Amino acid sequence: MTGGGLRGARVLVPRAGAWGERVRADLNSRGAEAVLAPLISSAPPRDTAARDRAFAALADGAYAWLFVTSAASVEQLRQHDVAIPATTRIAAVGRATARAVADAGWDVDFVPAGASSATALAAQWCADRLPAATGRALVVRSDLAQAVVSDELEVRGFAVDVCIAYRTVGVDLDPAVAEDLGSGDIGVVLLTSLSVGRELRRQVGTLPASTLVASIGPGTTRDASALGFTVGHTAQSQSIDALIAELDARVPLEKSS
Repeated sequence: MTGGGLRGARVLVPRAGAWGERVRADLNSRGAEAVLAPLISSAPPRDTAARDRAFAALADGAYAWLFVTSAASVEQLRQHDVAIPATTRIAAVGRATARAVADAGWDVDFVPAGASSATALAAQWCADRLPAATGRALVVRSDLAQAVVSDELEVRGFAVDVCIAYRTVGVDLDPAVAEDLGSGDIGVVLLTSLSVGRELRRQVGTLPASTLVASIGPGTTRDASALGFTVGHTAQSQSIDALIAELDARVPLEKSS
């Protein structure tokens, strides 16, 4: 069931890959026109040898816990055909990342309650565990992600390694898409990260007042506001699925028309 709030809206989907295709399908099923135009992409890390060593150690069973803080991290593991042993448990930062883990065929053993954040993940995971009774952990992340999880685990005495699995790089928009954003012909923009916001600001600048900027969560809204964007809607659960559902429930959606 859909609420109809997205019907007829042109919506910018700022990431490609399996994530982007899934979001596009969801939007189109609600009567929107999804404009798939990635603003960011993943590139190999500067130290690929270190990444490969970490992935090999993970596959060899060196880690009791694997922490993933984004769907992009999961995608890197999939692209490199990393076989995660049954003895390694997985902690995901939130429902969207947990879904990516499940889609990859792995079980999710821990997801923090409430809003998705690295701070919540680390604090809640540490709350019921002791370093002496917990094996070594590996945190897989991008070069731009803050070291919140690994720092918190280390401070509390847990054994933890960090794998920089990929770099986040900007992608230039198709000129026609940039023009449509500048003119307001694309009426809804999905902001999913600080990196997306930075690229949007760099390539398009100020968006028309009629454009609805929709943020995936409170942290992204704060970042977007600091960049000069006026966010019209913020998802409460740091989930792209929730964000789309909330937008579709708006009657009417502040257009897009």
